[in-house]
Amino acid sequence: MIIYIKRKLKVLTFRILKPIVDEIFYTTHVVYGYKARLKIHPNAMVVNSLFNTFSGKITIEEYAFTGHNVSFLAGSHDYHKKNKVRMLEIPPNGHDIYVETGAWIGSNCTIIGPCRIGKNAVIAAGSVVVNDIMPGTIVGGVPCKLIKRINFD
Repeated sequence: MIIYIKRKLKVLTFRILKPIVDEIFYTTHVVYGYKARLKIHPNAMVVNSLFNTFSGKITIEEYAFTGHNVSFLAGSHDYHKKNKVRMLEIPPNGHDIYVETGAWIGSNCTIIGPCRIGKNAVIAAGSVVVNDIMPGTIVGGVPCKLIKRINFD
């Protein structure tokens, strides 16, 4: 009887806590670096994204949104250096990322600064952004390339 009660309690606890834990996990972003360098407009929507701000600022304008697991990497290292110096010396700026109004960034994308993602641009899931993205375009791939221009009526 005690084993039965323990199993039921475990199942009940799992059913109650799992949705709460999932909600936190899938909707909470992580900032690796200086939080003051990250600006997300209140009307933007990022879910469980990673923001590395060690080498630059990251700005997300209104109505921009992401899928899951997007990495915004404004942090960098100097490949000219080696060993411990390469690992520990991080440039303090120069790798800013700016996401303009209405941009849509698909799940599992990696955005490497410096770059600017234009207004209402769409980045296909799994893409790697290493350059500026023009407004009103759809891009995708590794590295991402122009797929088409969006015709807004």
